[in-house]
Parts: sequence; C-alpha cells; structure tokens
Amino acid sequence: MAFKLGSETRNFKNSSNTKIFKKNLDEGIMGEANSDGSIYIDISVPEDQVEYVATHEMQHQTDMKIGKTTYDENAVYHMGQVWPRGNGYITDPSTGKKYPEGDRNLPWENNKV
Repeated sequence: MAFKLGSETRNFKNSSNTKIFKKNLDEGIMGEANSDGSIYIDISVPEDQVEYVATHEMQHQTDMKIGKTTYDENAVYHMGQVWPRGNGYITDPSTGKKYPEGDRNLPWENNKV
C-alpha cells in the first residue's frame, strides 16, 4: 500500500506504537503500509506532513488487520477481488485499466485521509 504526493534515515513510533521509518521510497511515493505492521515515510516528506501520511498509512494497516485489503508482490486483494500489480501499476480486474500505485481512483485509496 502506498500513498502518493527515493536509505533509512531514522525511525520512531507514534502513540499507537506503530513502527515508522523514514527512508527513500520510489519517486512519487510518500508512504507505505507494510504487512508486518510498520510504516515507511519518504525522507522528502516535510515534518509538518508526516502525521498526515502516517495516519493515511495506519488506515491501510487497519484494513489489512480486518482482512478488507492485503497485498503481495503480485497483487492487491481488496474485498474479494484480485488486482494484479507490477512495474508500479495496479490493474483493475473489471476494466483492465492500469493505475499507478497509490492512485486515488483505487478503491482502497479513495476513502483515506
């Protein structure tokens, strides 16, 4: 799961004890929710936006914990649908349209912070 807006530099925990790491992420990616419960936030995110990005990614964490959405290297699994992924894109299983990872048009992204 990634939220869109390039070495780990520091880590910290928020009030919910979520491990949050600042690191270089791919271009255009502000944050990633990981299946191990940790969150990555790109080092380019200004300090005044870190909480916003972390909150967005924590919503993805919640979705993973309750089984609404999960992912692996090959696909995102959202509410019973398999959305293939590769090369930074996710394919809509109904239409075949490709979206960049983190695109607000993806159903698991459009209701986030």
